[in-house]
Amino acid sequence: MIRLVATDLDGTLLEKDGTLPEDTFEIIEKLFERGILFAAASGRQYGNLVRLFKPVAERMAFVCENGAFCMAAGREAGSIAIPTETAHEIIADIEAKHMNLLISGKHTCYMLDRNRKYTDDITYRLRNTVTIISSVDDINEPILKISGQIDTGVAEIAPDFLEKWGNKLTATVSGRDWFDFTVANKGSGMECLMQHMGLQKEEVAAFGDNFNDESMLDLVGYPFIMEAAHPKLHKPHYTVCRNVIPVMRAIAQANGSFEQALRLLNE
Repeated sequence: MIRLVATDLDGTLLEKDGTLPEDTFEIIEKLFERGILFAAASGRQYGNLVRLFKPVAERMAFVCENGAFCMAAGREAGSIAIPTETAHEIIADIEAKHMNLLISGKHTCYMLDRNRKYTDDITYRLRNTVTIISSVDDINEPILKISGQIDTGVAEIAPDFLEKWGNKLTATVSGRDWFDFTVANKGSGMECLMQHMGLQKEEVAAFGDNFNDESMLDLVGYPFIMEAAHPKLHKPHYTVCRNVIPVMRAIAQANGSFEQALRLLNE
């Protein structure tokens, strides 16, 4: 019986314009009524996600920063920080490539006061909670994720990062112009959340569309892959999904029964 439904956002739950589908909050409420928790799993920070899901945020769960920070019903469920020495080496590599720097803590991200256009974009377009610092040494909390951004794109930069860091931690291209570093991934973040809630894999469903969702999908009992995902992600044990909302609605109507939910979808 499904007791937790988790979903990636961009390319999965969200519309093409980055907004939530019209019925999202209604469906989440139906899940809550049947004792099924809803979770957002994203590379975004906690504050950003809380604003996006404001009407239900206090009752839902979050796997934030690509799994490095997890919250459930307003309480921390776990965090996985980058070791300090490693973090400073990554920061040096990003700056050597002349990239804009974004450093994530639990409840804020840190930015150097160098590029006003970049900081304004993160603050006002992405709606992140931002703390401007003059030096990385001003950060007094564990570093959960480090990102580098460059307007010309990361295609030429990524191979160097992957060669150096790919076997040491989670180093991933994130869109055209971002590269992210974490020790965690969505799978380790979901594992923290499941342990916090006392859930087994057979009680969890998850939706994803990209390679950074794969660790989460492989962990849960009921993985759904979006129809438009890369062919290599269409594994035999994944259920193909065109739209998240109808599946979530069916899971709620079936009181968490996967088999009954599939029957409802096929009627």
